[in-house]
Amino acid sequence: MPLLLFLFLCVQAHAQSDDLPDAVRQIIEDVAARAEDEDPDLAALYDFYEALLEHPLNLNSATAEELAGLQPLTDFQIQSLLEYRKNYGQLYSIHELPLIHGFNEQLAAQLAPFVTATPADKKAPERFSNYFTRGKHQVMLRTAHTIETRKGYGQTEEETSHYLGFPWSLYMRYRYKYKNSLQWGLTATNGAGEPFFSGVNRYGFDFYSAHLMLQDAGIMKRLVVGDYQVQFGQGLVVWGGFATRKSADAMAVKKQERGFTAHSGSDENRFFRGIATTIALKQWDFSTFVSYKFIDATRDSIGFKTLQTSGAHNTATTVAGKHGLPEFVTGGNITHKWERLKIGCTGLWHSYGAENNRDLKNYSRFELSEKQNANIGFDFYAFLNKVAAFGEIAAGSNGKAAGLLGLQFDLSNDFRVSTLYRHYDKAYQAVYARGFGENSKTANEQGWYVGLQWVPYRKLTVSAFADIYSFPWMKYNVDAPSSGWEYTLRAAFQATSETLFSFQVKRSSKEGNNSAANSATKQIAGTNATSLRGNIRYELLPGLRMEDRLELTFIDGANSESGLLLFHDLNYKHRTWPVKLSTRIAVFDSDSWASRFYAYESDVLSAFSIPAYYSKGARWFLNMQCSFWKRIDLWFRIAQTHYFDKTSIGSGINTIEGSRQTDVKVQLRIQL
Repeated sequence: MPLLLFLFLCVQAHAQSDDLPDAVRQIIEDVAARAEDEDPDLAALYDFYEALLEHPLNLNSATAEELAGLQPLTDFQIQSLLEYRKNYGQLYSIHELPLIHGFNEQLAAQLAPFVTATPADKKAPERFSNYFTRGKHQVMLRTAHTIETRKGYGQTEEETSHYLGFPWSLYMRYRYKYKNSLQWGLTATNGAGEPFFSGVNRYGFDFYSAHLMLQDAGIMKRLVVGDYQVQFGQGLVVWGGFATRKSADAMAVKKQERGFTAHSGSDENRFFRGIATTIALKQWDFSTFVSYKFIDATRDSIGFKTLQTSGAHNTATTVAGKHGLPEFVTGGNITHKWERLKIGCTGLWHSYGAENNRDLKNYSRFELSEKQNANIGFDFYAFLNKVAAFGEIAAGSNGKAAGLLGLQFDLSNDFRVSTLYRHYDKAYQAVYARGFGENSKTANEQGWYVGLQWVPYRKLTVSAFADIYSFPWMKYNVDAPSSGWEYTLRAAFQATSETLFSFQVKRSSKEGNNSAANSATKQIAGTNATSLRGNIRYELLPGLRMEDRLELTFIDGANSESGLLLFHDLNYKHRTWPVKLSTRIAVFDSDSWASRFYAYESDVLSAFSIPAYYSKGARWFLNMQCSFWKRIDLWFRIAQTHYFDKTSIGSGINTIEGSRQTDVKVQLRIQL
């Protein structure tokens, strides 16, 4: 009864969808599965698609640079769309997309929520007052909490380790935006266990971020003041925010640089704070930036000992390193663009405000050990007939280099091939680099990637890739040079606009320390893994969408094991009531963390959930959105994992006594 009353209070307005294109969801799942030592920053990606939901990209007026931001689109498809507009005029509807060379019904269905095809009129000059009077204000408040008590909250201050704050995480964001021309905002976050208006956070939240961004103001292509991210070239010198890696989308190997963008993510260390600007003069873009901020690090009498990248400040140990190290970064980029050719040069100089006194281990002996470092890189992109070529080569202060070269072939409307070779020296040092590869660091790797995409039938897309790589030097938990390979095949059948069948098989091999070997230096042993995934998404009734997945994994090696994941999703959106519901029931059975699974979950807007399903258990979640008066949106999410083979969850002060973990999240958005 309370729920029915709540629903009737909602007015007649349509709730916005927070769905992402299937190709993007696949990339996110694959990135999460590979990011074992980092947390993928997805906030900027969600902000991009959130903006498109409100203001879809007009296919009749969008530039190549704007189209490149749509993750499912390849360079071939972008060029094909531009040529179609040039030869046949504007599109009458997005349903015309499958008629364009390189497009099909599956891709058109993925793009449908984010694009439109309306007459493209010449833009009238903007009145300056419009920038400040006709924009949209948005306030977002979010809190999340784990209902079960973790061990660290019950310990006293006399004990050596305990959480300093209460178990709720807090998030606050204010943003003003006028079209794509002007944006400013403030973000404040406080993680679970972090002090709030007390201790080291006596001024409130643990982390504050603010920015002002102006775009397309005369020759000033972009100006960002405050916190921002930098993306140039192929990421061998600098790349901030979300970075694609290998995924089931075999053609998604080329990074689409965006230059400077406002930082709106949760990463409290890997961003820039200062000023950045890009000046456009005909075919030239001149970009420069300056950043100065404090990052987390532990220090001694000589300098800093370790860098802390988690951003958590909830214990005495993590608080001791909060903002312990000044960091100064400056650099720039010069790019010259022709119709089908682009060349660019990126430079960066990086300096810590204390001596580098890190205790480097044998496997990390080639990492940066100096206080300062500089990088320079040259990148290019060329498109000729049915061939696209791209690449970058970069070097650091120590003279060591990194490079990659990629080629993509549009052999026919039905068949495309991509290939990429990368060679990153074991001693290449670039703190903010994030190039394509198996490693999270852009160093100590060489490899060859080949991918293909085949559309034998307008509703069927087949993608496959093979990647063979090696690491010339040791890695963490790998006490010798090692190698590996990975093969993936995925077939997707778009039966209707709302029905998608997909099947994926992945086979991989990695080398690591042999834990069974009895020697001072671990012996290297290979581990092979096979993963099978079947997925179906369909609309049972108007507004009622289902999704089912069955995934199996098998690992062969010193310790053979297997795993199973099965889930059923239900997504409901009422035709007239501004209500949207999403829920999942999942069961999983894996022998250990090595055979875990990752699956994208529906979450509140601008947040994400990609949990690791491991051990034996079941998980469910309910996510609900309701809109009031077209200006207020309320989300409520609850998720619970029940382990069948555990009596406690986690370790140390993070331990939960019991077999269940329940997480709740509430979010409010007000738009004016």
